[in-house]
Amino acid sequence: MIARSYGELLAVRLDEGDEVISSLTEALLSHKVTTGVIPTFIGALGDCRIILRKGHEERIRSHVEVVGNGNVSLYRGRPFIHLHIAAGNEGGMWVGHLNEGTVDIFCEAMILPLVGQMRRIYGRALARSGVTVPFILDLERGP
Repeated sequence: MIARSYGELLAVRLDEGDEVISSLTEALLSHKVTTGVIPTFIGALGDCRIILRKGHEERIRSHVEVVGNGNVSLYRGRPFIHLHIAAGNEGGMWVGHLNEGTVDIFCEAMILPLVGQMRRIYGRALARSGVTVPFILDLERGP
């Protein structure tokens, strides 16, 4: 993984074998980014877990081309990456929340840091209803 700032933009290249979420978190921590927008995420994954809908996760163990976007907020003092992707190959197409993914060839993410600290909280009601990743933005408290 290599990350470099271009003005306000943080460009991150993930290399083959990198785990997406942990590598992006490492890049954010090293550049002191705690809140932001991920307007573009592109590349290829060789193994990934995607939440397709409430209570249903798919594991894809073959090469897929991916596009996505998301955001970064704070949860318990660490960057929390909320990234959705569309992934496809000759075997099909999947769209949903990326839970985990291993890079195949490379991926690129562009991250725009935001001013303030957008926070995320655990949603008990969501967890009880079967939502796999029940963490919601805490917009009531403000930045």
